[in-house]
Amino acid sequence: MDLGLQDRIFVVGGGSKGLGRGVAEALVAEGAKVLLLSRDQESLDKAVAELGPAARAVAADMAYPGTAEQVADALDADFGGRLDGVVVNAGGPPAGKALELSDEQWEQSYQLLLGGPLRLLKALVPKMDRGGAILFITSTSVRQPIPNLDTSNVLRPGVAALAKTLARELAPAIRVNSLAPGRFDTDRIRQLDAGRAEATGMSLEELAAESSRTIPFGRYGEPIELGRFGAFLLSPAASYVSGLNAHVDGAMVTALP
Repeated sequence: MDLGLQDRIFVVGGGSKGLGRGVAEALVAEGAKVLLLSRDQESLDKAVAELGPAARAVAADMAYPGTAEQVADALDADFGGRLDGVVVNAGGPPAGKALELSDEQWEQSYQLLLGGPLRLLKALVPKMDRGGAILFITSTSVRQPIPNLDTSNVLRPGVAALAKTLARELAPAIRVNSLAPGRFDTDRIRQLDAGRAEATGMSLEELAAESSRTIPFGRYGEPIELGRFGAFLLSPAASYVSGLNAHVDGAMVTALP
């Protein structure tokens, strides 16, 4: 299937590695161009080198108040202000239990997951023509809480609600969907696994094996597996799909519906 993404332009949050990189790779493979957003200049340089001339980058923190303007300026400079879609994605918020996290950690989490994305979309949506698309990357915590990730458990359902709200408010000109990933082989999951391994006295290998047994597919996902689904949702091939909140989790979540 031709997704109709040739020469379309996308801003991809968290695009230097992990799930954002997976979406960026899938978009570029379909002929699109991407502006990658990440805090890590080194990983951005590596990603741009590997993705080739279709990729540009801007080093900025999603939670920082000035990031939206910085991204908009980069889009103007690199792509003449053209924009066909946005992937709203960033590194995960601090781990911890709700009553043990500090006010600063809760504020940081809000800015990362909601405040920053809202500012970014306020700046970028006016640049999008009819037929544009927005994709939020959330987490399975929108449906089923994850132990010791209470900032995610509390705030990511709000992100999913924002996606649903925007799907109605921006229709029919712009489509808005969200994907809820389960356990993928990313730096974020490796970091969380390392913390759990240290707390339980298990080796990383033992912990990964135990976690994989909770997934019917028996393994962690690869970022490109989410990336291909994301590219479809951002494409004209998904022209009547909006307001969707879909899991990409190897059937891990048991919550209904």
